[in-house]
Amino acid sequence: MLLKTLKDDVLEYIKKRTVIFYAFLMIFMMILGARMAYMQVVGFENYKRLSENNRIRLMRIKADRGFIKDVKGRRIVKNTPSYELNIVKEDVKDLDALLKRLNKIVPIDKKYAKKQIKKSYLYEPAVIQRGLTFQQVAQVLENSADFYGVEIGLESVRSYMDSEAFSHVLGYMSEVNDRDIRNNKLYQSGDMIGKTGIEKIYENVLRGDDGARQVEVDSYGRILEVLSEKPSIPGQNVALTVDYDLQSFTHKLMKGKMGAVVVMDIENFDVLALYSAPSYDLMSFTPFASSKERLEIMKNYRKPLLNRTIEGSYPPGSVFKVLMAVAALMEGKITPETTFNCSGEMQYGNFRYGCWKKGGHGKLDLVHAIEQSCDVYFYNVGLQLGVDAITKYSNLLSLGTTTGINLPNEKKGFFPSREWKKKSKNEPWYPGETIITSIGQGYISTTPMQIAVMLAGIFNGGKVYSPNLVKYIEDVDNGVKVMQKPNLLREIPLDPAAVSVALEGMREVVHGKRATGYRAKVEGVTIGGKTGTAQVVSLKHTEEMEDGDIPEELRDHSWFGSVFPVSNPKYVAVALIEHGGAGSKGATPVIGAVINKMADLGYVWRQPR
Repeated sequence: MLLKTLKDDVLEYIKKRTVIFYAFLMIFMMILGARMAYMQVVGFENYKRLSENNRIRLMRIKADRGFIKDVKGRRIVKNTPSYELNIVKEDVKDLDALLKRLNKIVPIDKKYAKKQIKKSYLYEPAVIQRGLTFQQVAQVLENSADFYGVEIGLESVRSYMDSEAFSHVLGYMSEVNDRDIRNNKLYQSGDMIGKTGIEKIYENVLRGDDGARQVEVDSYGRILEVLSEKPSIPGQNVALTVDYDLQSFTHKLMKGKMGAVVVMDIENFDVLALYSAPSYDLMSFTPFASSKERLEIMKNYRKPLLNRTIEGSYPPGSVFKVLMAVAALMEGKITPETTFNCSGEMQYGNFRYGCWKKGGHGKLDLVHAIEQSCDVYFYNVGLQLGVDAITKYSNLLSLGTTTGINLPNEKKGFFPSREWKKKSKNEPWYPGETIITSIGQGYISTTPMQIAVMLAGIFNGGKVYSPNLVKYIEDVDNGVKVMQKPNLLREIPLDPAAVSVALEGMREVVHGKRATGYRAKVEGVTIGGKTGTAQVVSLKHTEEMEDGDIPEELRDHSWFGSVFPVSNPKYVAVALIEHGGAGSKGATPVIGAVINKMADLGYVWRQPR
């Protein structure tokens, strides 16, 4: 009986264990079946792609970037081949060991390399180093058995006819960041993109369309056969309105200075020269340049990355008197014969407003007030005209607003108004503020490009366009050129007689008996000009010092604006020299040299003696 009971217990135990075993077996088989069903049905396409990518891969063929030319068709930016080191992470078993071996041939930033590899997509080559030498490429290829997953790529890198003279016009390129990739799915990690200048604004025109190549690879990722190919389409060429010779000359002329020069055609606002000093070397921003070079440029106290032509902000000084003269004539507040007496200062209420000439200019009419840049004369003009009219004409001529030039990061500058004063300071506008505004001081802040637009709009009869840097866009395949049309922003009904008086005053500035801008004279060319001196600090800080004793950072900014030839105005040229002192000394000779070069280049005809 005992044996029978024991036998039954053992059988029952075995039976339970068997049931449990078969239950686990069934559950395992069900999970396995479900997994197989998922892989074969739901995940079929994904696993098929993984399998195919392991054998058949789609390789991108990067498009060549379009060239950039000057106005005469000379290539100022082209492409040169450069080798890059790529890694396909799916083909690498031990990344740390691979990078260690590679580092013996090519110095590698391991942290950067791992970041690039991590960001790359499935079977996408990650760029970990650029600018390899031919010797480094040869060593990697010779030891390819030790570098499974490593590829040598070939990319186009920008090269420049003059890498400093055009830096602010062309702009530099840099690797795409995460935001660039999110904004445009055409970009992949390691791609280059225009970050500033024309390279940025015309990125979509210059970059082209990438092609693709379908290849079969072995287990080590090495190409066995090209199965199909779609060629890339190169980017289009962009031809600028800028003249290489004039721009390069200006670059040499501005060496050692801080400031800006703008030369523009007043008929369509095409820009012939646009230069900001100091400039920087665009080669420092090529992919193979060291980060140390770039860092030195970025930290330079002279701010070479700042495009002073459109980002620099300065009081316009006495150049603004040209607008004041035209506006007052247009509004009927004065006539060309209106005179005011300058004793060296003007008393208004309890305040005295001095003229730059302490002894005074005496009795002057409008033309001679412009010629001698008499502050007292224009104090009176400002009080007659009033701030509302001054603001109206200034805004119409693009002061206090962006000009619309085809470059990034343009600043608005600032022009005050009665409404602004009330809103921002909860104060009324005072007559003394009108007096100061009348000579281009006070709250006003302008860019050199805005001053060029102001002068061009006045002397072309009132048409204000967006300044333009691009003459045409050229299709590489068929050579078709799409000319860029002027963009008319507004048309101001200016009185030709008022403009003529202002122009005569500017002619006297350069060619008159008491010319303040005589240093701009050019043989055979009649020039209209206006000097300007923009105060950096209050006069009380420097009035007791001799010019040579004033520290550079306290010296006034120097302006000179010009229109030429006076007989038939065709161009404006503006120079701003930071801390250059009086406009007649700092900026004026710069513009004289620029106009002389333009005459040599055939832009301006020299009249025979």
